[in-house]
Amino acid sequence: MEATAVLSAFASRTRMPELSVAAIAATKRHILDCAGVALAAAVEPAGRIILDITQEQGGAAQARVLGSGLRTSAVSAAWANGALAHLLDFDDTGFSHPTACILPAALALAEGAGATGGDVVAAVCVGLEVFERLSLSGRQHEPELRRRGFHPTSLYGCSAAAAAAGNIVGLNPTQMAVAIGLAAANAGGLTQHFGTWGKGIHAGNAARAGVTSVLLAKKNYVADLEGIEGDYGFFSAFHGTGNYDLGKIADGLGTHWSIVDPGLTVKSYPCCGGNLRALDAAQALLREHDIRFDDVEMLEIDVHPDLLHIVRFHKPTQGFRGKFSIDYVLAAMLLDGRVDLDSFTDEYCNAPRMRASLDKVRVHAHAEWPNDAASRRKAPVTITMNDGRKFTRTVEKVRGSPGNPMTRDELVGKYRGCASRVLKGERLERSIAILETLDTVPAVKDLMDALTI
Repeated sequence: MEATAVLSAFASRTRMPELSVAAIAATKRHILDCAGVALAAAVEPAGRIILDITQEQGGAAQARVLGSGLRTSAVSAAWANGALAHLLDFDDTGFSHPTACILPAALALAEGAGATGGDVVAAVCVGLEVFERLSLSGRQHEPELRRRGFHPTSLYGCSAAAAAAGNIVGLNPTQMAVAIGLAAANAGGLTQHFGTWGKGIHAGNAARAGVTSVLLAKKNYVADLEGIEGDYGFFSAFHGTGNYDLGKIADGLGTHWSIVDPGLTVKSYPCCGGNLRALDAAQALLREHDIRFDDVEMLEIDVHPDLLHIVRFHKPTQGFRGKFSIDYVLAAMLLDGRVDLDSFTDEYCNAPRMRASLDKVRVHAHAEWPNDAASRRKAPVTITMNDGRKFTRTVEKVRGSPGNPMTRDELVGKYRGCASRVLKGERLERSIAILETLDTVPAVKDLMDALTI
């Protein structure tokens, strides 16, 4: 299977007229969501460090950094915006975290290329398609990759970012093949960094790899044209022979849009996607039965052992680690009836009442459960009251997922809550209007004016 050639031909030719109405609408929703969480991250301690580093490195004023007044090189802007987009773990999820890698790469070159808003929508949709086709090819082996410490976001994100950025600047198929293959050579990212600021950098590195590879390819840099499928290429190196299947890469490419089906989940909570089902279940029980914290004896969560390779921290004493702790997020939900950006500060984490809530949560790993995708996703929650009553809930389709999507008001409400940390009043509302009509915006400059200060 000539995977690189097939993906490169698709990425180089696809423009707005080829996209379905549903694909355009879905892509715009995820661009809005990604922009919002990046803006929220820009005022976090880690986000300020990212901005400081970017400013200190200097560079030609080719592109802008979200949530700031920084103008820097396209390569540096891609890195900074990607890192911001993934930093809080509030960006979309499904086939890992693609938009945080792809949108920053497209934006980094879009303004200099004189692109329209529609060009950005098309490029991001192309990048999402490439990401999912690569992810699907190796999905059977993904649990093993994670156990070994590889983060899929920063594996597939590099080539997907190259596809989006290359689409923006109009690479031809051969140039696109060079860019996708060169970007794949930068693939990496370690799950060891989960629960720390280090994880956000994975998306930044992928976006930077994509842009750097495109800039090289645009000048007709020469590289191997089988970077994805070659005997010593991406899949052979990371997955190993027999652990991937490239046969579906071309199936429906350009007519079946992955952003529509299987689609991505917009997160309701700023934490690892492995926590989402349990959080929705716990919140539903609290609301349905009007449960108060002091009346609860115990909250129990049943999970597949594989999930605990990801949400692996138990009773963390650092708030940020709580994003990758299923007992922590459930303790926060039990305590407050919500989990939001303020749930992950060190002060909140170590407050006596939060520690008391953690003592009420029990996590049960079921080694006897089958090792299949459905079992790995299960997360039934049971709350036992002080008077002996028990309430149980299982959630199959989390809020924000394709099967249970957020309403427009919910999505915009999430964006407004994130972006209002940087943008105020009329500027905030203008950014929403531009993002919701991005496919008709005549110049990317308008978008970047709205998302920077």
